[in-house]
Amino acid sequence: MIKEYLAAGDSGDEERLHELLDADIVTHSPGGGLIAGIDDTLQTWASAHRGLGALRHQVIAELHSGDLAAVRVRASGIHNGPFLGLTATGKSVSVDQALFARIAHGRIVEMWEIVDTGSGLRQLGMLPDGQPLGP
Repeated sequence: MIKEYLAAGDSGDEERLHELLDADIVTHSPGGGLIAGIDDTLQTWASAHRGLGALRHQVIAELHSGDLAAVRVRASGIHNGPFLGLTATGKSVSVDQALFARIAHGRIVEMWEIVDTGSGLRQLGMLPDGQPLGP
């Protein structure tokens, strides 16, 4: 189901996202952010598409246990618009991501995301090599 979610998000298929996601979905995003509801989730995808052309999520590994699923993902795109507060660089970026999901009644109801933001910032020239992200 997570593979379908990522494919629908990458293609901008809002109808399919509505089918896969609970209306009250909650996503715990990196840095402690919270995305609440399907409308906010759709806005998050739209923002990603505005900032990253050729956006693609490739699932590398997946695990399922009961109502929980986990995937290791390689997310990539071309930074051709504002993204995460950064002005477009035109550079390609590819980062590792982990996504955990809880599924109920055939829909994704809750997700947790971990993204290697530091690597992405280094690729975009926003963080020097070797410098850690954060204090």
